[in-house]
Amino acid sequence: MQNNEKESQSGLKLTAILLFIFGLGLLKVLEDSGTLEINIDNPRTIIILKLSLVLGSALFFVLPAFLFALYWTKTKINYLGITNKPLFSTAIIATTGMMMALPLINWLAQINQGMQLPNFLSSIETWMKQSEDKATVLTDALTKGSTVDVLILNLIVIALMAAFSEELFFRGVLQKVLNECIPNKHIGVWIGAALFSAFHMQFYGFLPRMLMGAYLGYLFLWSGSLWPGILAHFINNGMAVLLMWMSNRGDIKVDADKVGIQENEWVFVLISFVMVSLSLYLIYNSEKKRLALIGFQHRDREGTETHRD
Repeated sequence: MQNNEKESQSGLKLTAILLFIFGLGLLKVLEDSGTLEINIDNPRTIIILKLSLVLGSALFFVLPAFLFALYWTKTKINYLGITNKPLFSTAIIATTGMMMALPLINWLAQINQGMQLPNFLSSIETWMKQSEDKATVLTDALTKGSTVDVLILNLIVIALMAAFSEELFFRGVLQKVLNECIPNKHIGVWIGAALFSAFHMQFYGFLPRMLMGAYLGYLFLWSGSLWPGILAHFINNGMAVLLMWMSNRGDIKVDADKVGIQENEWVFVLISFVMVSLSLYLIYNSEKKRLALIGFQHRDREGTETHRD
């Protein structure tokens, strides 16, 4: 479990982080307001897009997170949770839980896609739909291709880099500071998850992305290590990349986005919900036992030293 009591200036930190996120969001809105012209048939254009994703992740998420930890926290790099070794069982259970979440994610996405705003917000709804369409075009461009080198590159750029950078910033920094400011750590997890989802500017997938963010947030909260969340996030992104690649090759004909939402597939959603919930329960209990063992060993050492004195 995380301990944030030793840090100071938490309110100022949170204000700075929220302003930073708002600034990045504003840049994304201005970028989306332009016309998206991508020649997806030009390999150089795709390479430039992928390079821009890597540079963007490094400059806007990774670098700020490390600078924040090094210059504005007492525990320096340890603040981010990347130096904490997780339980092997936590990593395995988290990965399994994320893999089993696909039907539940699809079901929530279907509900989210039925969202309709009031008439007086029609202009905002139009912008949201245009943003969603542009994101779809961009995703199709980035995941195009059926060769092994394309798969490996996409797993690194779209799955691994995104997982590492986003977990580092949204869980390692944002959620930690939220939990310093808010006594109820559950509220901190959910606010962080909502901001994580909103930042993607894909509002017709807001609900499933927010719940995924909460799942990752609890992994970090209970384990104190960022690595289970990074691994689970990578698995989620990597599965999408792999399935798209296999579809491009013609190896599969099943649309992964439809699993759980077609007729008579409600049982898949139910099983998915149970498995995801079970994974969280198992992780919570295993981490609770680990902390209890650490506390017992610490008290035992103190007792031994007192006896020697």
